[in-house]
Amino acid sequence: MKKLYIVLALVISFSSCRKWLEITPEGEVPESEAVKTQQDLQNLLNSSYDAMANHYNGRVQFFNELLGDNLEKPQSGFTVPIYLRTTNYFNSDVGGLYNDIYNVIFRLNFLMFKIEEGIIPVDAEFKVRATAEAKFLRALAHFDLVKLWGQPYGYTSNNAHPGVVIRNSVDTKPKARASVAEVYTFILEDLAAAQTNLPDNNGNYANKDAAKALLANVRFQQNDFANALTLCNELLSKYTLDTTLNRFVNVLNSPEKIFAFVSTGVADNRTATYLNNFRIVNPSNPSPNRLSRTLYYEATADTADLRSKFYVIFNQGTSSETYGITKFNGDFFSNPLLYASQLKLMRAEALIKSSGDLGLAISDVNAIIQRAYGNANKNLPSNTSATDVLTMIRKQRRLEFPLEGNRTQDLKRIGANEDPTGSGIVSIRGSKWNCNGLALQFPVNENTSIFEFNPEGGCE
Repeated sequence: MKKLYIVLALVISFSSCRKWLEITPEGEVPESEAVKTQQDLQNLLNSSYDAMANHYNGRVQFFNELLGDNLEKPQSGFTVPIYLRTTNYFNSDVGGLYNDIYNVIFRLNFLMFKIEEGIIPVDAEFKVRATAEAKFLRALAHFDLVKLWGQPYGYTSNNAHPGVVIRNSVDTKPKARASVAEVYTFILEDLAAAQTNLPDNNGNYANKDAAKALLANVRFQQNDFANALTLCNELLSKYTLDTTLNRFVNVLNSPEKIFAFVSTGVADNRTATYLNNFRIVNPSNPSPNRLSRTLYYEATADTADLRSKFYVIFNQGTSSETYGITKFNGDFFSNPLLYASQLKLMRAEALIKSSGDLGLAISDVNAIIQRAYGNANKNLPSNTSATDVLTMIRKQRRLEFPLEGNRTQDLKRIGANEDPTGSGIVSIRGSKWNCNGLALQFPVNENTSIFEFNPEGGCE
């Protein structure tokens, strides 16, 4: 790479990565002038967090939700084909997210290249820590790319089905898609390195526990319950449930928080897309994106569940009845990405699926239920069957994480594990969990002779 856009040179001039990202590139400068010191590299790492936070501010999560059953059909725009599961390579919203995530990966690869190149003097602590943080973010990016643009882990028996391109260098040449197995191996390798080399404490940035928590999520998505269980056990000895029902209002001081993207104000809002999509500004009108009937009625079926108070109904009893949520009503929030509630319900399900400690699984799901009701009246009794506990765990996953991007991937994961032939036992908004349209189409810039696009045609 002979040149970099001036966006890299601006790292030197602006200590605030927000200001750096807001400046429009106007020309080019030689690479040697853009990044010359350890501080420049640190600024580049900070900017990578910043860019990543801007894509995980509800945007990645929204794409997942559009494919699932928590939303009703958007009224217009490029998100409609995502909902209809008929995306093609000209969809600018899909292509925009795809390219934006890979741009962050490129930035991280460039950072690691400059560190390893050895021309810029860096101290040993910085080299180890910065590389580990970059690998944590790179693993996170590849994890969401392969979930959105590939069929899930377990779609084929050996996971040889196409995943996404693995980008682990600054090379921008066209590449073929790696298999899902290869992508997950790459993610696991990055997270193993991150877990080993990240510090125990790292301020608002990724630390060792963040790598473990992300690894637990990856293992869980693989239906690797034994490894997910080990990680959950370790982390839940340190992190406990918060008392608040809306985790977005108490992120930074929460005993649950393992990793979050931090907002400092309205101009630095790490939940901007959440708010733009779901915040109800006018009490008489729903938010721009509306909840599905199934989510609303499941979430409000029991008014003793305090979480039901988050939901609102508009035009009740008419043909234009629609539903909203007040969970994101606010000017800005920090964005919790990895936290104890996830681990509780992951551990509970992992215990059931691996024939583990049924009592502990009941205890974990009861902790979520008791917080939701404010008392133990609806807790599962100790003699509840494993089948009924599993049903409750999965119900609580939907009620705990609405619109946070979990639901679709949960159903795809469950389908791969419990309905491997796609017989229809596990469906997602009326379609089989493994239908073609549940993998997004790639953008046109990937159109080369070595790249295999996803089938089009939607879902039955």
